[in-house]
Amino acid sequence: MDSIALFAGIAAALAVAALAVVARLAHIRTALLRKTAALEETVETLTDRVFELAESEERHRDLVDAQGDLIVRRDRQKVITFANQAYAALVGEPADALIGRTTTHHVIEIAAERREPDGSHSADERIATADGERWIAWRHHPVRGSDGRLDEIQSAGRDITERKATEAQLAESRARAESASSAKSRFLATVSHEIRTPLNGIMGMAALLLDTRLTPEQKTYAAAVKSSGEALLSLIDEILDFSKIEAGRLDLDVAPFELAAVVEGVAELLGPRAHDKGLDLATAIAPDVPQRLDGDATRLRQILLNLAGNAVKFTETGGVSITVSRAGAELVIAIADTGPGIAPDDVERIFDEFEQGEATFARRHAGTGLGLAISRRIVARMGGTLGVDTELGRGSVFTLRLPLQAAAEQPAPLGRLDGLKVLIVAGSTVEPGILRQRLAARGAVAVLAAGPAEIPAGMPFDTVLIDHRLGDDAIAATLAALGGRVEHTVLMVRPAERSAVGNWRENGIAGWLISPVREASLVVQAAPRPAGDAAAGPAETGERPAPVPTDRALKVLVAEDNEINALLVRRLLEKLGHETVWVRDGHAAVAAALAPGSAFDLVLMDMQMPECDGLTATRMIREKETGGRRLPIIAVTANAFVEDRAAAIAAGMDAFVTKPLDRDRLAETLELYGPVTTPDRAPEGRQPAQQHP
Repeated sequence: MDSIALFAGIAAALAVAALAVVARLAHIRTALLRKTAALEETVETLTDRVFELAESEERHRDLVDAQGDLIVRRDRQKVITFANQAYAALVGEPADALIGRTTTHHVIEIAAERREPDGSHSADERIATADGERWIAWRHHPVRGSDGRLDEIQSAGRDITERKATEAQLAESRARAESASSAKSRFLATVSHEIRTPLNGIMGMAALLLDTRLTPEQKTYAAAVKSSGEALLSLIDEILDFSKIEAGRLDLDVAPFELAAVVEGVAELLGPRAHDKGLDLATAIAPDVPQRLDGDATRLRQILLNLAGNAVKFTETGGVSITVSRAGAELVIAIADTGPGIAPDDVERIFDEFEQGEATFARRHAGTGLGLAISRRIVARMGGTLGVDTELGRGSVFTLRLPLQAAAEQPAPLGRLDGLKVLIVAGSTVEPGILRQRLAARGAVAVLAAGPAEIPAGMPFDTVLIDHRLGDDAIAATLAALGGRVEHTVLMVRPAERSAVGNWRENGIAGWLISPVREASLVVQAAPRPAGDAAAGPAETGERPAPVPTDRALKVLVAEDNEINALLVRRLLEKLGHETVWVRDGHAAVAAALAPGSAFDLVLMDMQMPECDGLTATRMIREKETGGRRLPIIAVTANAFVEDRAAAIAAGMDAFVTKPLDRDRLAETLELYGPVTTPDRAPEGRQPAQQHP
């Protein structure tokens, strides 16, 4: 019984243990089933993600291929690790087949290589393909690993074949345009020379003819010939300037220059034309304006001649004034007239090419309509502005603003006239008003009177300025009305009226001024002189008399192939008291200049001559000069371009004068360069390589 009970107990215990094991196994199985389900879910999720990544990669590849750009990636051994379809098409193989290979494209030419700031490298390559040559713009980017080492180079390229073709076409078109522009410039230079050469003879011979004894009728005809020649010359200059502006070849020659010489020189040049019309022409430069400026004096003179010339042309009564002031860093020049004014709708139009104030066939004034257009473009090139303030029936004021700086060296300033009492007796209004303004700016007290009847009674004056145009009776009445109330009496005359001064000396006229009046002359003549002082001569009054024979006759070699021009030059020189020798070409000029015992003081050398031109002849003379002697050589040419001047100076010439020859300018040049110079010493105060327009 005990054994049975023991066995039953063991069996029961085993049964319990078995049940426990079975329960444990069931629990484990359940847990395993849960883990298996979880793993299956994870695998499914990962499978989905892998599929999504594959789709994304495919979309990315399709996107890259669709862009048309070439993309290839290589490792450090230049083995391809990636290539898109565009690059594969370039080399002519499937993209998959390129992976793991060092295949590359066939480069014919590499251009425009450059390093970019981000470390990439760019270059344009001309590549040979099965479809022909192509241009590819590559950009190579470094790809670095987490350790910073260079792992791969990714190259992205874009086809720029069409752009290169366009650039080539543009370059070819530009070359053709530049060639055409150069041809046009050469044509214009040739035309200018060919027109100026006979024009020089026409105007020069007319001037010589006017110096001879002529009947009034003959003098009228000769003057008409000279005037027509001057009009034609002005037209030629305008066309040449316009062509240079259109070609972008308008260069500025910046150098120190005297402002008063430019402004007053323009007024003196236009003075006869204004006086013939009964107009006043006056200038005024404010005392605070620097006397010497840095700029292109030739271009400034051209602008002022255009503006003031137009003012004189269109003004019938009254006058024209040129005033200069300073506004901060700008030079302000105002050209005012009492002309008809300009309609509001025409203000901007007149600055266009070939436009004129008078637009009908019934217009009274000739011209090309280029002057204002050229002037505005030159002003813009100089960094300034040009505008106009006008009203119909009330005249116009053209205002020129230029950023011109004062030169480093300034001449001594003109004297002050503080407290000086000046009476101006004149019937006109423009010039007397400007004179009063100029005198007041220097401290004087100026009073205007239109005639003897308006002279203030009993008021004493230091100086009286009397306009000769009042007439003899009015001048005599003025002198009588003043009695002993004035210390110094000055007569203002036009250039053609100089002889009248002598007739009034015995009646108390002590000095004279030539209109338009120069500033220096006004300062000198306004101040009374001690008794016994002689009246100022032409040098003080600003008078520019015709050249007279010089005290020192020069022996001048004239090299000129045109017989008429040679005759003109020789006659001008002979009238100035010089001896001339004429040769027809450059070889003869060299032989004559270097001949033993020739002793020429100066050479007038035409730049364009057959067989041997003036530039070549000048170089030959400079190379063969001996004994330290430098013979002054002056270029004489019908070419008026800046490059022609530069070529003359570069060849060894000392100065430059243009045809048609101006007698005054020729005389000034001879005076400046007449004395023989040496290479190390020029005439006192002068430079041997100065250009003269």
